[in-house]
Amino acid sequence: MKLHVLKRLLSYLGDFKGKMVLAVITAVIGTVFTVLAPWILGEITTILTNGIADQVWVVEYAADGSPIADTVYTTVFGMPLGKVGCMVWIINLLVIVYLLAWIFCMVANSTLARVSAMMVKNLRTEIDKKMHRMKLDYYDTRTNGEILSVITNDVDAINTMFGKNLYMALTQIVMLVGIMIMLLSINPWLFLIAVAMIPATLLSSGAVMKVSGKNYAAQQNLLGDLNGYVEEMYDGQNVVSSFNYQTKAIEKFDSLNGKLFEKAKKAESYSGAMMPLTQMVNNVGYGVSALIGCMCALGGTMTIGNVQSALQYTKNFQQPFTTFAQMAGQISAAMAAGERVFELLDAEEEIPDPEDGKTPEVTDGAVEFKHVQFGYLPDKLLMTDVNVHVEPGQKIAIVGPTGAGKTTLINLLMRFYEINGGEIWVDGVNTKEMTRHELRKHFGMVLQDTWLFEGTIRDNLKYSTDREVSDEEVQKAAESVCADTFIKTMPGGYDMMLSKGAENISQGQRQLLTIARAIVANPEIMILDEATSNVDAHTEQVIQDAMATLMKGRTSFVIAHRLSTIRDANVILYMENGDIKEVGDHDTLMQLNGKYATLYNSQFG
Repeated sequence: MKLHVLKRLLSYLGDFKGKMVLAVITAVIGTVFTVLAPWILGEITTILTNGIADQVWVVEYAADGSPIADTVYTTVFGMPLGKVGCMVWIINLLVIVYLLAWIFCMVANSTLARVSAMMVKNLRTEIDKKMHRMKLDYYDTRTNGEILSVITNDVDAINTMFGKNLYMALTQIVMLVGIMIMLLSINPWLFLIAVAMIPATLLSSGAVMKVSGKNYAAQQNLLGDLNGYVEEMYDGQNVVSSFNYQTKAIEKFDSLNGKLFEKAKKAESYSGAMMPLTQMVNNVGYGVSALIGCMCALGGTMTIGNVQSALQYTKNFQQPFTTFAQMAGQISAAMAAGERVFELLDAEEEIPDPEDGKTPEVTDGAVEFKHVQFGYLPDKLLMTDVNVHVEPGQKIAIVGPTGAGKTTLINLLMRFYEINGGEIWVDGVNTKEMTRHELRKHFGMVLQDTWLFEGTIRDNLKYSTDREVSDEEVQKAAESVCADTFIKTMPGGYDMMLSKGAENISQGQRQLLTIARAIVANPEIMILDEATSNVDAHTEQVIQDAMATLMKGRTSFVIAHRLSTIRDANVILYMENGDIKEVGDHDTLMQLNGKYATLYNSQFG
C-alpha cells in the first residue's frame, strides 16, 4: 500500500476536525456497547445454566402447623424466582446496550458519510481550480480521455473508499481492541490465542495485498488509456467511417479492453483470495479457543457463560480482518487512483500572477516583442531573437508554412506559454507585470477550430466578456458578420439551444458565431487564426468586409494561409522553423523576392 498517498488523502479530513471528533467519539462509544453485548449474553447463559441445575423444595403446613406434603416447585425455566428477576434485568440491560450501540453507530456513520462527501467535494474543487492553473503543455501531452478519467473515475474510486470504508475501518479497529480487552479479562490464554492470530493473518494476506495493489494501479492506468481511445474515436467518427477504419478501431479497442480485463481479473482475484485466507486462519484459532474454553469449564476455572462469551469474541475477532480483506480491493484501487490524482495536482503550474498587477494607463492596442526567445524545450529554442513593433490600429499578418510557429507567436502574446528570454509589452506594460486576466481582456480571439458550449446562442455570444451585455449589443454584433440572418431562421432565434459541440448548426455558422462572440467583447486587439477558413467564398467576402470595418481603430493579428486576404496588412511577418525570417508590407516583401514572394507566387503564379 502506498502509505504516502493514504496519508495525503487523510489530510483532507483535517478541514472537518469538529465533525471527525464527533464521529470518532460516537463510533467508539457505539462499538464499545457492541463489544459488551456478548459478555452480557454470557451472564444470561450462566444464570440460565445455574437455574436449571438448582431445585427448590417448598414444604406446605396445615393451620395447626403440621406438615401436609413435601412439594418440589420449579419456577420459570426451572430457576428460582430470584434468579428470574435477575435475568430479566440483564435482558433489559442487553436491549438498552443494543439500542445505545445502534444510536451512537448511526450518528457516527451519518457524520462520517457527510465528511466523506464534503472531502471529495473539496478534492474535486481543488482539481477544477488546478486545471485552470496548468501549463498548456499538460494538455498537449495527454488525451482528453486520460484527463477525464482522473477527474471522474479516479475521484469516484477515492469517494468509494472514504464513503463506504471510513466508518467500517474506524469501528473495526475499536472492535479489535475491545475484543482483546474482553478476552484478557475472561481468560489470558484465550487472549494469547487471539493475539497469535494477528501476525498469522497479516503474513498470509500481506503478500496478496501487495500484488493486488500493483494490479489495481495498472488497472487504473489502463482505464485512462481506454477512455482516451474511446473519446478519440468518437470525436473522429466521421474520419473513421470515411477511411473504413472501423475494423481496426474495434481491434484496438478489443486489445485495450482485453488488457484491462486481465489486470482487473488479477486484481479482483488476488483481492478475493484474502477473505478465505483470513477466515481459515481465524477458524483455526476459533477451534483452539473452543477446546481450551471447554477444558477450563470442565475444570471449574470458567463458567459456561464465560466460555460462550469467549468463543463469540474469538469468532468476532476475525470480523475486523475479514472486513479489511473485503476493503482491500477498494483501498488498493483508491490508492492507485489517489496517486494519479496527486500527479495531476502536483503538475507544474503557470507562473503565478503578480499580487499587484499593473494596468495599462492607455489602452490603444500597442504591442512590442523585444528580443524574445522561446522553445518548448529549454535547450532547443525555436525563437532566438524576435523583435516586432506594432503601432495601435495596425493590421499584422503572420504567414508561413505549416508548423512555422504562427500560432505559437500568438500563444506567447496571450501568455499561454512563458517566454525563455526577452520581453513582450502591451500598451506600455510588460505582460509579466500584468495579471493574465487583465492581459487577456484586451484581446478578442477567433480560432480556426470553433468552440461553442451547450446552451443558447445568446449565452454563447455573451461568453466573451464578464460585463453586462444587452440583447441589442448581441444582435448588432451578429448583424456585423451576417450571422443575424441565419439566427432568426432558427427555432427560437437567439434563444435556440445549441447541442454539445454545436452539432445542430453548420461549420460555417459556428464560425460566424465565434466571430460575433469576439466582437461582443469589444477588445482593443483582435486575433484571427484563419477565421474564414470554414465558410464559403460568398460568406468569406461578407465577413472580410465586416471585419475590415471592425478592425478600424483596432490592432489586429491575422494568421492566414490564403495570402489574398492579407495584402492590405500594414506589416507581414513571414515565419519559418519557429522564427521570423522576413518583415515588411506586401509590396516590400514582393520586391525582396524572398520566401514570402515564393509562397505568394506559388498561390497566384
